[in-house]
Amino acid sequence: MVFENLVVYLLDKYLGDYIENLDTKKLKIDLWSGNVVLENLYLKPNALADLNLPVTISVGYLQKLILQVPWKNLYTHPTKATIDGLFLLVVPKTEVAYDAKRDEKEQHEAKMKEVHKVEELRKQKEDEKNDKAADKNNDTFMERMQLQILRNLELSIQNIHIVYEDRSTKPDHPFALGITLNYIKLHTTTPDWQQTILKEDTPLIHKLGELSAFSIYWNTDAISRSTLSRDAVIKNLKERIAIDNQRAPLDIAYILRPMNITARVILVMKPREDQFQRPMFDIKVDLDEISLNINRDQYLDLLDLLEFQDYLTVKSKYIKYQIKDDAQNKKSRKNWKFAYEAIVNEEIRPRFECYKWENIKAHLDRVREYRTLHFQELTGKISNEQKQRAEALEKKLDVFNLTYIRRKAEIEAKKKKEQEPKSWWGGVTSWWGGNQPQDNPELDLEKVMSPEEKKKLYDAIGYEGEDTSTSTYPETYIDIDLKIHLKMLDVNVWAKMNENDSQFKVIARATIPDTGLIFRRRPATEAIALFVDLGSFQVVGTAADSQQLQLSNENRPVLVQPVNRLTSSNQQKLLQIEFETNPLDKTADYRVKIISQSLEIKYNAPTINKLAQCFEQDTQRNLQGVKQAAYSTYTDVKSRSFILMKHNIEKIKVLDIDIDIQSSYFLLPANGVYQDNVATLCMDLGHLTLKRGTTLNDSGEEFVSAKEAKDIEDAREKSYTQFKLKLEDIQLIYANQNESWENARKEKNTRIHLIKPMELELDVGKCIYNDDAVLPAWKVAGNIPSVDLRLSDTRLFQIMQHIQSIPFPESKTGAIVQATVDAESVPVQPLVNNTEETLEAVEGMTPVKKTKEKVEAEEQPEKKDTEEKKKESEGQLTQLEATFTLDKIDLLIDKAASEINDKDNDEPFLRLTLESITANTKIKTFDMEFNASLADFIVYHQQFVGKDNQPLRLLSAQLDKQNTTEKQKLVSVNFLHTSQENPLFLSSPYNGVENEANVRFSKLVVTLQLEALLSIFKFQDSLMKKLPKDITDNQTKEPPKEEVKAIEN
Repeated sequence: MVFENLVVYLLDKYLGDYIENLDTKKLKIDLWSGNVVLENLYLKPNALADLNLPVTISVGYLQKLILQVPWKNLYTHPTKATIDGLFLLVVPKTEVAYDAKRDEKEQHEAKMKEVHKVEELRKQKEDEKNDKAADKNNDTFMERMQLQILRNLELSIQNIHIVYEDRSTKPDHPFALGITLNYIKLHTTTPDWQQTILKEDTPLIHKLGELSAFSIYWNTDAISRSTLSRDAVIKNLKERIAIDNQRAPLDIAYILRPMNITARVILVMKPREDQFQRPMFDIKVDLDEISLNINRDQYLDLLDLLEFQDYLTVKSKYIKYQIKDDAQNKKSRKNWKFAYEAIVNEEIRPRFECYKWENIKAHLDRVREYRTLHFQELTGKISNEQKQRAEALEKKLDVFNLTYIRRKAEIEAKKKKEQEPKSWWGGVTSWWGGNQPQDNPELDLEKVMSPEEKKKLYDAIGYEGEDTSTSTYPETYIDIDLKIHLKMLDVNVWAKMNENDSQFKVIARATIPDTGLIFRRRPATEAIALFVDLGSFQVVGTAADSQQLQLSNENRPVLVQPVNRLTSSNQQKLLQIEFETNPLDKTADYRVKIISQSLEIKYNAPTINKLAQCFEQDTQRNLQGVKQAAYSTYTDVKSRSFILMKHNIEKIKVLDIDIDIQSSYFLLPANGVYQDNVATLCMDLGHLTLKRGTTLNDSGEEFVSAKEAKDIEDAREKSYTQFKLKLEDIQLIYANQNESWENARKEKNTRIHLIKPMELELDVGKCIYNDDAVLPAWKVAGNIPSVDLRLSDTRLFQIMQHIQSIPFPESKTGAIVQATVDAESVPVQPLVNNTEETLEAVEGMTPVKKTKEKVEAEEQPEKKDTEEKKKESEGQLTQLEATFTLDKIDLLIDKAASEINDKDNDEPFLRLTLESITANTKIKTFDMEFNASLADFIVYHQQFVGKDNQPLRLLSAQLDKQNTTEKQKLVSVNFLHTSQENPLFLSSPYNGVENEANVRFSKLVVTLQLEALLSIFKFQDSLMKKLPKDITDNQTKEPPKEEVKAIEN
């Protein structure tokens, strides 16, 4: 009876807030078997109140919950948890009720969350700067405990249906968003994956996990269940659970169609006893198919829902100023008074009050008091009254001041702790006072468990204390081996082909078959390896003829597909990615390998236009809250990623990289539909390779500093890890109906090339030494040998007509009357400042900076003196030294020999050449230097001959190159930028100037010949005459009357 009463008390205490009318008589408790059964329970409407979501539960029902805990054999027998039947109908909170205490609590929690985020970001920067990451080499007690829990856990969850119905956002078009699940099962099996029950301790455990028919749906114009009785709602939800993808309800529009996942796990409880032959976790996950779908109605419902949530968020901010119903006041009077109170209290009064002396003094008093309390909290214990006072002060201070005060108190507390004398009595009192580390569970076990009980637990979970350090594992041992295989991933976009259609049809489908992912971890060297394979990638669209929509994918137009699928039957993987840290051969710190096959990308106008119409808004929406949340998340992720990437790049000495992306090409056919023998514009994106260059260090020699090396150039080469990037065969082709773009792409140099194949070479060097003032951190050298372009007047007009023939999407948003206020005109101020900006501002403030420097100077005075001397001797650090050269740009303009003949009979007319374009830059700590130059600009007339029997040179920098040994640059630009923070700002070469630019021009020789000039003017005149004939006629269409009215209004 004692055990039963205890269980009843605990369940009533923790489930009483969520379960409606929890009756302890329904509890079935078996003392010896440890069975706890809960049946037919209804959830309270406010069960989700702690999540702070603008929703409430209309109907919540838990059919059965079973817990089986083997108290007599807790370490060996399985613990079973079963949930059968969970049905939730959730509806939005249409009315926002103002609760002053809750609003104050939510603002305080949001404020302190941002403060903790700033502190975590600062700690992350400090850890990465000092390279003192947490030690992850211990096979800790918690890891072994988690492994034991997984070993003994038997889980079964089935018949889950949770749906959110909304009739408030769009009263005329209600929608429902739901999640269904057939079952999730996790049980122990035999080596043949047959379910079994372990009755004895075995070193090898087989677990089988199954997820069946998990789905997400979004029904538009849904029939609401809110009007039904509770039993009818539960029955309806039960009937709408999909069993599998084939037996899914037809009246449900799935975003994620029912998917199945199977996971097979082999656990090795004691890898040492197994001689490290097997991974501790050997996991294989198989996914049959993931099918994602979306249609236009679902997209518009989502936008309306986000807008409505923004409205509720803004309303909750100003609801406290809303006047309660008063029969004596008119509605217009109440609205004006509400607007006045909201603007005055939120915008005007705070600005005036911050300049009052009594408020300034009160703020300073709060700052001092909070600093004292936080300092006392860091150095000792504080009472409950002091904690409440600190919380009250936190509610009145903003994020910036809280961060600043806590940072300063933390620095001073650290200094005080280090100055305190350490003794055995201090250690005992510290332990007795509760200051021991909270993340070490063994300290609690010493107090709550006897040695016999602790030894029994350790033996059960295979924990051996300090002897389980992973640093003693073999370097080749893999403790986690995860393999994931996805049979098919497809994304479908649905839309109505015509406005009068009643059903949606697939207008675009993207498929990725046979995807695999392998993850392995080697704990001894903290190494991981990741392998990703994509079998193929295909995108099919919609045809111009609506009858073809009923056909299979083979008969639909293909927008994207691998090239090797067209040229050979070899089913080579489309994409292979390999990433590894600390490889076993120890030739590099990181290894990256990416191999990608070619893709053929075709523009299909009917598909692109339908997609544009599908995702076009039907009205202007104010989604400022969504934009603000997205931007906040983006900046947070960007700052953290930048810090992590910067730290890893600085730490890397040797990076083995091998990237090979085969050439993909884009086809733009005439009229927007590709067919055989149709005029096509082909853009070849080129073959990209990036590989680690060969250096003298590849043979295993140790790196030496520049000061120790005898040969300076040799030392410079040894000090860099070299990378070579090459982009080859970038070309642009325009082929008429009787011309083959495929042959021209292979031949590389034909008359239908607009841009002949060109290449780009880029050499990148990463210095292995940090903070070296002599060697740049990065060295980049790029070169393009030549850029050859060819264009004729005939081709120019053909390309213009080609582009005009393509039906591009037409936007209807411009004709829609803007129903809401422009989002940009009402900027919503964020609740707190940007995390990165707050951290930088706090760390840069003089009091914190001085306190931190003082503490660091007292801790390590010798180190600081050494660093200061080093900085004085080294000067500025060169962060980047880059050079780029383009040897030649050559543009050949052809002219039609005859205006009567439509065939291509072009002949060379003009040639424009730019020779030797160079640019180099050097970025240092306090300045940036940029230099650019152009050697020569030459214009040739191909139909006239000069004195040297060469084409007539109309324009050039120098006529005779042979008379000068060194050619002068035609144009040269020198730019120097610095700031006042530069210690040498007032000295040469800066001389107190932040931005200095020098531009020099040399002489330009112009040759005038009457016949040549007349031919150019005649050519220009012929172009101007053709423009109205070929282009203007197609553009002189009257706009629709609706657009004219919209413009006039």
